[in-house]
Amino acid sequence: MIVDEKSPIEEFVDIYAKIKGDFEKLPAILTKLSNFSGDIVKENDDLKVKLKSIDEKFQTLQREYETKDSKISDVEREASRYKRKLESVEEQMSGLREIYEEMAQERSKDIEIQDLLAIYTVLFEKVFAANPHTKILLLLQGVDKEIWTRDELVKTTGFAPAAILKALHDLRNNGIVDLDESAKEIKLVTKQEERDI
Repeated sequence: MIVDEKSPIEEFVDIYAKIKGDFEKLPAILTKLSNFSGDIVKENDDLKVKLKSIDEKFQTLQREYETKDSKISDVEREASRYKRKLESVEEQMSGLREIYEEMAQERSKDIEIQDLLAIYTVLFEKVFAANPHTKILLLLQGVDKEIWTRDELVKTTGFAPAAILKALHDLRNNGIVDLDESAKEIKLVTKQEERDI
């Protein structure tokens, strides 16, 4: 049996005849495909722009968080340091009270009030005067000015604003001074002369 071999042209014509109907649809499909591809490229570009913007916002927020976290850590360390200093002063005061009580028992009649005041004066000037709490109390008690601002205390005492603020809160918590809500104005609850009257 002899098989007729078709020429390449005949094969093409046969195949073309079979797909001619679908082949005519090809330009429209290619146009749709091109438009669809263009839409995908545009959407992809839009997403890249949005992603870049979100990434920049994230980086900004992360830097702000790290800065604030660092500031909070610094303030906590400073507060801890002042707390340790205050505890140290309280221990020293406790020791002084014990020494005074021992001295008072041994030499209650021998020590005159002036001698005792001289001891307290030396201790006050040499040991406790470097403490912001003491400087603030001396200013509030010793000057005929009822209300002070926090800035005035910082400038007058020479201590850092954070140290002054911490000392003011300690004094307020112990009922020694009154602070306004923003802790900008300070006054003694009562001056020593008023207590003595």
